[in-house]
Amino acid sequence: MTTWLAWGFFAAVAAAVGTGVGLWMECGLTYQLAVDSFLVTDAVLAAVFAACGVPVAWRRPRNPVGWLLLCGAAAHAVTAMALGLLALGLRNGWSEPALRALVTAALAAWPLGLRLFVPLALLLFPTGRLPGPGWRPIAWATGAIGALFWLWCVTTPHPYALGGPVGYPHVLSVPSLEPHRTQIDLAGIFVPMLVDLTALMVRYRRGDERLRRQLLWLMLAVLCAVPWWPLGMSAAALQVLIIVQPVAMAVAILRPQLLDIQWVVSRALLYLALSLSVLGVYAGVVLFLDRVLRNTFHLGGAALVAVGVAIAFHPVRARLQRLIDRMLYGDRGDPVRALDRLGARLSAESGLDGLLLAVRDTLRLPYAAFRLEGRPVAASGTERPGGLVIALPTPGTKEAELVVGTRRGQARLDAEDLRTLKALVVPLGVAVRATVLSAELQSSRERLVSAREEERRRLRRDLHDGLGPTLTGLAFTTDAARNLVRTDPDTAEQLLDQLRGHATGAIDEIRRLVEGLRPPALDELGLVTALTRQAERLSHRVGGAPLAITIDAPGRLPPLPAAVEVAAYRIATEALTNAARHSRADHALVRLRIDGALRVEVSDNGGPSAVPWQPGVGLSTMAERAAELAGHCRSGPGPEGGVVSAVLPLRPGPREDAPVRPP
Repeated sequence: MTTWLAWGFFAAVAAAVGTGVGLWMECGLTYQLAVDSFLVTDAVLAAVFAACGVPVAWRRPRNPVGWLLLCGAAAHAVTAMALGLLALGLRNGWSEPALRALVTAALAAWPLGLRLFVPLALLLFPTGRLPGPGWRPIAWATGAIGALFWLWCVTTPHPYALGGPVGYPHVLSVPSLEPHRTQIDLAGIFVPMLVDLTALMVRYRRGDERLRRQLLWLMLAVLCAVPWWPLGMSAAALQVLIIVQPVAMAVAILRPQLLDIQWVVSRALLYLALSLSVLGVYAGVVLFLDRVLRNTFHLGGAALVAVGVAIAFHPVRARLQRLIDRMLYGDRGDPVRALDRLGARLSAESGLDGLLLAVRDTLRLPYAAFRLEGRPVAASGTERPGGLVIALPTPGTKEAELVVGTRRGQARLDAEDLRTLKALVVPLGVAVRATVLSAELQSSRERLVSAREEERRRLRRDLHDGLGPTLTGLAFTTDAARNLVRTDPDTAEQLLDQLRGHATGAIDEIRRLVEGLRPPALDELGLVTALTRQAERLSHRVGGAPLAITIDAPGRLPPLPAAVEVAAYRIATEALTNAARHSRADHALVRLRIDGALRVEVSDNGGPSAVPWQPGVGLSTMAERAAELAGHCRSGPGPEGGVVSAVLPLRPGPREDAPVRPP
């Protein structure tokens, strides 16, 4: 439905414009008269508005900008057709009421396009919505100004240049205001223009990268009209400005990435500013010298002024280029300033998101992200296909990368962008490394707290459900034996026997709890002997062949931190238990080595296997015990059977006066 409606608008506009121009040519009127009667202006505006409005309304039917452009095209097309009919009526001698009706229609149609539909389209450009809820009164004021200007144009008492009567509403004109018609016309032009310019500036400040690029297309349209201003503010310049506006709006809404609009606008601003500066300085100096020196100033002096302006051209151009590039591309031409901005974000402790936002603001990039081992951990902006991936120096941590997106219209970043990014790589790498280490430290703290609370929960459950009832039973049995010791000695003796059994069970329960906290064998026998005792118990399989276990360790181990001893004992015991339960091996080897760290390796001859081990509770527990000490544990199939290898750093070291524990 919307497609048919848009193309129906276009067909109606084309028919109206064609009718008006055809009738004008049929009457044999001159081109200059068509210009003076604004037939050319209305026909061109109708054609341009329709050609730009129909694709926007067709492809973006929910965006009112396209429909407003089509309405503006229809308004100017009505005026063009009315002027053609007016020319035909004057030639054929139509009645005065008919001619006045045509003049009224021509006067009433075109102001709706230029003074109502176009300002509203600019106010809603490019999203189709107002910049904010507070702009609704401004939109109503824009409509009110358009209505007043429409009334002012309709009541004009002057006929068209081709002749004929005036329109019917001329009786409503105010004669006292007629001497000021030019000033009122300019006010009707520039007041809505200032409102629209303010709205566009607000959108540019608040908008993202895509919205800013769309607005730059409209800026380019304004820059295209600026060189025409010296030709006449009310004629050529305004017509060029009005014609290029809908073209820029259509391209900005449908294809904002058509060109690198930032580069185009930066060069246009540069050379426009240079041209105006050179002309202004040259004219000012020449006029000043001519006024001061009068008769002594001649062509030679003008030539000297021209040479001076030419000498100053290059430094002024370089300065202007830096200012314009900073406005559009950020600080890519000044790596030192970029580093300062990045350092300010670092000192503000704004996190990775703040750093990415600083990178985007510095280079005016649409997207930036950090990735660790290929996984995104922080992102800012809208991601687009392509982009550049830069490795960050983060020694000792995970592999980190900075991903930046290219600007719309650019296939790749410029050399200046790459140079600035290379300068930012080192501080960004330091920041990412510090953030990663801080996150890992926080995660480690959380795991420690969680492990401590889980251990406390286990102890509470074991004491409450196991040792608590046993001790309560001991107390009741003791009371019963004491009550029966004189009256029924035999029963009291039986209760004492039960009491001894309960006490033995309590002692076993206490030993089990102590074993869970820290194996007593480590303190009583040492790591190697404790592992030897454990190996003897595990070597006897239930219903299977025995498992011969060999302990290969230095004759005397140096003093080891308590946490390292417990981790080595638990890892070796878990590995031997897995070998005894799940493998067909008949021999296992436990090897202990010390070279700045305690290395524990448990291997068996259960046979090679190409299938990797599936991590379970036991394997995960071994890996977590090693990770808690900043070490690592790897497990899986080896050339002869299963292999578990753990490296446990010896930090913090034991006291120097600690006794040497027997092996």
